[in-house]
Amino acid sequence: MTWKNEYYELTRQLYDALLVSEYSSGAYDAARAFIDEIVHKAKTPDEKLNAYTHRIMCLTSETSEYGKALEIGFEILSKYGIDIPLCPTKIMMAKEQMKYKLALRNRSVSCLTTFPIKDDPLLALCQQLNTCATYSGKLDVVKLLNWKIIQYSLKRGSISSNLVPIFARCAIVYARVNDSKKCNEFAVTARALFPRIRDDKKNYVQSMVVLCNAMSLLQPFRSLTGPFLQSYKDCKLIGEVEMCLIGLQGYAQCFFDAGCELGPIFESKLSVVEEYCRNLGRKSSLVLFSMYRQFALNLRKPSSNPSKLVGEAFHEEQVLSELEGSAHFQMLRDSSSLRVQLAFVFWNEADMIDLLKILETYDFQDQFASRLHNRLVFTGLAAFAICHKKGYASYTALGEKCLEHFKKSGSVNARPVYLFLKSMKSPSRDAFRKAIEACAKGNFVNLEAMVNERYAAFLREEKDVAASNECIANAYFLYQDWGAHAKALQLSKDHDFLKKAKRKRARSFVNTIGSNHKIASRTVSNTSHDATSQSQNATSFSFNSTLKQRKILRLSFGGK
Repeated sequence: MTWKNEYYELTRQLYDALLVSEYSSGAYDAARAFIDEIVHKAKTPDEKLNAYTHRIMCLTSETSEYGKALEIGFEILSKYGIDIPLCPTKIMMAKEQMKYKLALRNRSVSCLTTFPIKDDPLLALCQQLNTCATYSGKLDVVKLLNWKIIQYSLKRGSISSNLVPIFARCAIVYARVNDSKKCNEFAVTARALFPRIRDDKKNYVQSMVVLCNAMSLLQPFRSLTGPFLQSYKDCKLIGEVEMCLIGLQGYAQCFFDAGCELGPIFESKLSVVEEYCRNLGRKSSLVLFSMYRQFALNLRKPSSNPSKLVGEAFHEEQVLSELEGSAHFQMLRDSSSLRVQLAFVFWNEADMIDLLKILETYDFQDQFASRLHNRLVFTGLAAFAICHKKGYASYTALGEKCLEHFKKSGSVNARPVYLFLKSMKSPSRDAFRKAIEACAKGNFVNLEAMVNERYAAFLREEKDVAASNECIANAYFLYQDWGAHAKALQLSKDHDFLKKAKRKRARSFVNTIGSNHKIASRTVSNTSHDATSQSQNATSFSFNSTLKQRKILRLSFGGK
């Protein structure tokens, strides 16, 4: 192919198409060859932007070196008049924030929803850098980059479809710094732009996944299992492998966090994804979903040591021995987070101590809000469970750190956890009752079962056997509702009276999005304890069932 004047435009377009093709097929070296050719031969800066963007994408897809990609990206941005340092000072942040506010003129970011949509390759590059900054944990850089992007869009008088996933990530960033007002503002703006970008399938599905992650900080986990699962299906349909797997990871995490019913159907979904990852050669994702499936199996099926992830789906020691560096570090974090939950459920104090020694080395940040939620919930619970033992009082500080995190969190999922942690830190009848009520109201069946069991242990120490037995019975039926039959079996072996325990009415447990469930009363002999979950004025959030029906996408606030 020649770059002569008469064939210049055709040649440039062909090279761009070949670049995209090679990148999409995973041939990163071949893609880099086309990138170098385009950067060297293209005449204008705008014609080089697609190549620059794919240079960042090749680096992050192949090596996940987000920090290095960010450094290269900012060097590129400086050529287009946008200067952003990797380590902005407080003075610079204050100055840039003032410029940002002056540009908006007391308007909300939602004012951009009325702007015309036009393709802009510079915003495509900014989208990639926004992702790199988020994954690198550079929150100030993310804010600064987004202020610059918004100012650029306001000055240009138009937006592009790339702005939607950028805004969705903004919502996540503001949620991580506990700014629920800004989080809500960017999430609503991103949602409002959804119908206008439905023809851009790539940005549509990316925005869907990212917005689901943002909404997990604003809505109940249970209401997001459906949207996450649908985002997985839609991403898979159009070949967006990375976002597809992120969507399913969000689904699994929300499923576990919400206490949705475990069972063969859920496990079969994970098995299908494992085969999908195996066919694509995605070893890290294969390991992750195998681990999720083993976690579910440990709760459902009896085993000799249920707090260890060893079984038909996953063998932790074997897998970790094959990993090195950051892959080992991250996988150990994920496996330990699941194992500490199992250790708390099955009350294995030795394993709780060993796992806390691992988990205390990790910081309180994560790109997935649902994954961080799960880790901090059971790190805190295990810390308070162990700190009362002689020689382990130092874990009180770790538990209090987790407690403080949920106290400051604006998430609707935080209150039941906060009250549960408080009851473990300072046990009392009133503290446990409040925790049980909050878990029942939020429909966290898993947490409600655990609180009842811990309350029973407290009442047993208080010599109130009748009340303790009633709480054990409640926990027994709730564990069955959750699908944790291995734990229910453990309770029935430890407490003979459970063989005669009866339930007035079975709990209605259907995993539907945004549904409210009544908490059934449980009885031991003739004693009953009734609790009814109240309907919440929560945000409903649903995605369409197919890409062809995107118009039914909706997000209504105030429960309407």
